[in-house]
Amino acid sequence: MAVVDEVSQLVDGAAQSVGSIVVVEDPLVSKLVRAVLEKRGYEVKLAGAADAAALLASPQSRVGILVTNTPDTFLQFADRVPLLYLTSAPNLLLEAAFRTCRVVVKPFVPSDLVTAVTELSIPL
Repeated sequence: MAVVDEVSQLVDGAAQSVGSIVVVEDPLVSKLVRAVLEKRGYEVKLAGAADAAALLASPQSRVGILVTNTPDTFLQFADRVPLLYLTSAPNLLLEAAFRTCRVVVKPFVPSDLVTAVTELSIPL
């Protein structure tokens, strides 16, 4: 039971320390991602590509993770924001362009999403 408690504390701590998670995806996937992650205590913002880029470019940005299926749109931020790449066909070159990246292959189950976000949230 102690291991389960430790993992639970890590997940809770990750949710409190990550900042905002910005999701740029199709509406159905975006709503699913928001529902799953908000249930775990994360702050989630749904945005279009232009709004997400503006958030990421802001000096006051509190974006902790970018979730998208179009990472090529955000390459200019590849060294600043961890990426959660949701895709049915991963592009390894795009994945490698980001400083920190996790891939979740569609279709996915909510636990895959939570695991990837937790891994991106915990400082190395």
